[in-house]
Amino acid sequence: MAYSVDLFINNSDVHAINKNLSSAGSASCEFKTPIDVENPTIYISAGAGLDKVNYVYIPEFHRYYYCHAVGGTSNTMTFQCNSDPLMSFADSILSSKVIVSRNPWQYDLYVPDHKMPIESRKVKSSFKFPVTDIFDGSHNCYILTTIG
Repeated sequence: MAYSVDLFINNSDVHAINKNLSSAGSASCEFKTPIDVENPTIYISAGAGLDKVNYVYIPEFHRYYYCHAVGGTSNTMTFQCNSDPLMSFADSILSSKVIVSRNPWQYDLYVPDHKMPIESRKVKSSFKFPVTDIFDGSHNCYILTTIG
């Protein structure tokens, strides 16, 4: 049974959720059996421009895959594919409510981060109180306020 796949040239980092894709067309393919949804091997009829293809979308599985040509014959090309969960499940990932513990652009100072550089200085000072009758022992309550 033949399946349709969309072929792309991916120019994005593997850590990017939304990839920068250039379409290389679509093709009909066959799968190596047994079919592994995470790492399928597909056979596509050989054609011009397939040597630059490094990314595919398989509508049957609703997933995007990194792929690379591993051989073939004069009539077909064989691609080994590896699932890209970031692009495949991008909508779910982006709509999730999460607390991100490490982010270089936005961060919460109340979330501990051992890699965040923190500067800590101790400043010690002593001041002599003026000699008056305030500290003669008749007042039993003193309030000391510090800033910092």
